[in-house]
Amino acid sequence: MTIPQPPEETPITIIGAGPVGMFLAYQLSRLNVPCLLAEQSLETTKWPKMDLTNPRVMEMLRVLGLADEYRGIEGSVGEDMYFDSFFVTRAMGDGKLLGSWKRPAVKEQRRYIQQTNDGSQPAEPGHRCMQIIVEAWMKELILTKTQVQSRFGWKYLSHVEDGNGVVTTFVDTDGQTHTVRSKYLIGCDGGSSRVRKTAGIKMIGGQMPARFYLVHFRSQELAEKLTFGRSWHTFPIHSGFIIDQDGKDTFTAHYPVNKLPSGTKIDPREVVYRTLDGEVKIDEVLVHSEWTPNFSIAEKYHTDSLKVLLAGDAAHRSPPPGGYGMNTGVLDAFDLSWRLAALYKGYGGELLLRAYNLERRPMMTRALERSLRHLLEHVRLGEMYSKSADVLETDTPAGEEARAQIKQFIDDSGPDTIDLGIELDLRYYEHSPLVYHDGSDEHEWDVQRYIPSTRPGCRAPHVFLKDGETSTYDLFGKGPEWTLIHFINGDNPNQEERASGAFTTVSMDMNFPLKRVFLRNEEHVYRIYEGRDMVLVRPDTHVAWRRQNQTTPDYDQVEEILRVVSGQMESPGFVPGPGNVDENFRGLVAGFTDMHSGNSATNTTIVGE
Repeated sequence: MTIPQPPEETPITIIGAGPVGMFLAYQLSRLNVPCLLAEQSLETTKWPKMDLTNPRVMEMLRVLGLADEYRGIEGSVGEDMYFDSFFVTRAMGDGKLLGSWKRPAVKEQRRYIQQTNDGSQPAEPGHRCMQIIVEAWMKELILTKTQVQSRFGWKYLSHVEDGNGVVTTFVDTDGQTHTVRSKYLIGCDGGSSRVRKTAGIKMIGGQMPARFYLVHFRSQELAEKLTFGRSWHTFPIHSGFIIDQDGKDTFTAHYPVNKLPSGTKIDPREVVYRTLDGEVKIDEVLVHSEWTPNFSIAEKYHTDSLKVLLAGDAAHRSPPPGGYGMNTGVLDAFDLSWRLAALYKGYGGELLLRAYNLERRPMMTRALERSLRHLLEHVRLGEMYSKSADVLETDTPAGEEARAQIKQFIDDSGPDTIDLGIELDLRYYEHSPLVYHDGSDEHEWDVQRYIPSTRPGCRAPHVFLKDGETSTYDLFGKGPEWTLIHFINGDNPNQEERASGAFTTVSMDMNFPLKRVFLRNEEHVYRIYEGRDMVLVRPDTHVAWRRQNQTTPDYDQVEEILRVVSGQMESPGFVPGPGNVDENFRGLVAGFTDMHSGNSATNTTIVGE
C-alpha cells in the first residue's frame, strides 16, 4: 500500500538525468543553489546517442574546470584521433573511396588555435565521446554534490502549479509516491517530455519520414579490416553508415528500416552486415533498436507563469547532421543555471526567464535549419549514387566521371560539424531585454566562421593573453559569476583602475556577484575586444555591456546597467519581438516532417539510400 509522505521542498526540481539535466544540476550546485534531480532509471544510458561534444560546449567545460578531466575519461577518443569521414562504395573488401571530409585531431586543432589567436577560434577543440561515457562520468560528479538531491529511480507522474510554485508527484521503484514542492520545475526529460505535455506546451514539427535500425557493437576484426583505415564516420553508397565510437573496437551501425526484409524479426548482426556490405566477426552486440529522426521545436520554452521551463530535447529535437542535439541542450542548461541562480540569490528579475526563450530559441531554429540543409545534402548524394550505381565501381570512363562528380559534391558540401557561425556566433542582442545596447553596427554573420565581437549580446571572443597559455575564458570561471574585464593600457594604472570602481560599489550594494579583472598592457586582447576598455561578461560568457567612450560611469549609470543585465528592468534599447519560429521554419516543417502516416516508412532517401 502506498503511504503518503510529506512533500519535500527544494528551490528547483529537475526532471531527467541525461546530460542536460545533470549539467544543469552540476552548475547549480557550483553556484551554491540547491536542487533536486529526479530520474526514472536507476542506471545511466546504454545507448551511444551523441558522439561529439562541440567546441562551444568544450569551452564552457573549460570555464567550469572540467575540460581536461572530460577528455581523459576512459572510453572517450584520444587527442591524436582524427575527425575524418569517408564516403565509399563499400567499407570492406575491394571498395573505392569516393570522397572524404578531413578534420584534424584535437592536438593539431590546439596548435592551430594557439598559432591563430585572432579571436576567431574557440577556446577548446571539440571532443569525440559517446553519451554512454558522458552520462556515467556526469553521474559520478553529481553524486558528490551535497547541493544536489539525487533521486534515481523516481518516475515523474505529474505537476501542478499554484501561487507558491510547483508541486510535482513521483513514484519510485517500490511503488511509493513522493511529492516535491519547488519554486521552479525544469523539464530535461527528452523528446517525449511528459513535463512539456503536462504543461500544455506544443511542439512545431515532428518525426521525419525515415526510420533507421541502430546496432551498437564491438568488433576487433572490423577495426582491423576497414579498407580505407580508421575514420569517425564511414558512409557506404548502398545505405546506412558506421560510426567509430572509441577508436578501438566499438562501433555503431545505422541502416534504413525500409531496406530490411519485412515481416520477419530483425537480426542485429544482419543489419551490420548489410551496412558493411559484407560479414565480419562481431564480438558483442551491446544494444539495438529502431529510431526516427525528429525535426521540431517547442512553441515556447516556458509556461506563462515562468514556473515550468524546458531544456534540451524537451524543448527542441534535431536530426543528427551538425551535431546540434545534445550540444544545444547542454548550452540550454548552462544558460538556465545562471538565471535560476540569480533569482535564488535575490539579485535577478523575472525578465531573466522571459529572455531565456527570447535568446535561446532563435539560435535553435537557425541550428535546426542548418541541420536540415546538411541532411538534404546526404539525400542529394544518395540520388547521385542511385543514378550512377551501375558504373561507380568500374574502371571505365563513365565510372571515373561519376566518381569525380560525387567527389566534387562531397568537397563542396564540406564537413557538417565545422559551422562555427552556428556553434560560436550566437547573438542574443536581437529582441533581448537583458542586453544593454550600445548602438553599434552589427558585424556580418557567416555560417562557417565566427567573427569576433564584443557587441553586447555576442559571445565573448577567446584570446590567449601574452603568456600564451591563459585564455580569456580562464578569467570567467573563477570567483563571482559575472566578470568585468578592464583593460589598463596607460601610464597611470591606479587612476585607470578607479574608473571602474563604481561597479564594485554598486554590485556590493545590489548583492550582485561581480569581479573586476584588470588586464594590463594586453594590447592584442584589447584590439580583438574592439578597443573597449571595459567589457561586462555574463556567466554564460556572452557580453552584457561595454563602455562606449572614455567617460567614467557613475553610480546611477552602473546601477541601471546592472539592473538591466540582471533582468530587473528592460534595456533602454529593447524592441519586443515575436520570440517564436518564423514562417520560413514553419515552411520547412511543413515540407519535411509529418509526411508519413502510422509506422510505415516512406521512400524518402536519407544518408546514402
